[in-house]
Amino acid sequence: MKFGGDGLSTRITTPAGYELTIEQRSLGFEIPSLVNIGVTYDINIVKDHRVSVSGTFTSKSLTQDQYALGLEYGFKNYFMLRGGFTYEENIFDDNLRTTVYTGPSAGFTLQVPLGQTGKTFGIDYSYRATNPFSGTHSFGARFSL
Repeated sequence: MKFGGDGLSTRITTPAGYELTIEQRSLGFEIPSLVNIGVTYDINIVKDHRVSVSGTFTSKSLTQDQYALGLEYGFKNYFMLRGGFTYEENIFDDNLRTTVYTGPSAGFTLQVPLGQTGKTFGIDYSYRATNPFSGTHSFGARFSL
């Protein structure tokens, strides 16, 4: 792909008084794209206890492809505990890695119902290992109305 059209044209006047239209040339470029393919499977261990296994493939046009695996334990719909790992080529080599994320991740959710209407309030926390900065922490709060 490349840019083109009247937006790249400019009218100038030469020192001799002639008017010229000059068209600038543009270089080709790659359009950024992203494809995610994922799958998950819930396993009900016993009543109110669930384990979910998930996997994702992510293909980005301008960076490395990524493969992610995750595991989640859930008690009713009140507590969820998560762990995961994201892999891409050269992720263990500090000199060749193209991302700050180094693979492991973890998190949890605490969620409480607000009455009998199905509305809930939840608090989420997640951690992703990074190099540099020794990881990123994310906190969130949400209302489901």
